[in-house]
Amino acid sequence: MTEHLLSGVLFAAGLVVFCWDQYRLSAARYELAALHRATRRDPLTGLANRAGLAQAWEQLSPLRPWLVVVDLDGFKPVNDTHGHAAGDHVLTTVASRLRTVHGVAARLGGDEFAALLLDPNSATAARQLAAAIAAPVRLPSGVSVSVAASIGLAPASPAGLAAALADADAAMYRAKTTRTGVVAFDPLRDDHTTADPRPALRVRDLTPA
Repeated sequence: MTEHLLSGVLFAAGLVVFCWDQYRLSAARYELAALHRATRRDPLTGLANRAGLAQAWEQLSPLRPWLVVVDLDGFKPVNDTHGHAAGDHVLTTVASRLRTVHGVAARLGGDEFAALLLDPNSATAARQLAAAIAAPVRLPSGVSVSVAASIGLAPASPAGLAAALADADAAMYRAKTTRTGVVAFDPLRDDHTTADPRPALRVRDLTPA
């Protein structure tokens, strides 16, 4: 009787230890997965970051998405006049408007965003996005401010995401210099060497870890 009781106690104790170990293993896996997701998200807006955009490209490129690059016009005066907190509020508001696209939106850094559009009429979708971004933003202080968007649009490139980004960025720069809002990439008119002089996106910046 005593031996059976002891065996039962030992079995129960072993089961508790086993269950606890499994729980800790599951928790560790969950935390690791959450950390992995976090490395692909922009901490301010919650949109995909460059690594997240690269991952989305790998998944969606067979669907031949269009790529848009969005640069905000008038953001710096808002940030300088109303402060960084107000600037962050504008960025998060723009991000929420970008989430309405049929595809994947990302923040590349600063006031520059990108999106992979799966909409069959991507030019119309890009113009609608420009109009949405231009809508007034009400700051927590009660003041309303507005920014505009220069948007470059380019088809998926067989050369990969970096090439498509270069095309869209060149189109965006033409949209900004001509103040036309939305411009589709034209290889006869958009010269990468005359595009925005910001540092070019490096391939390693666009490769998921």
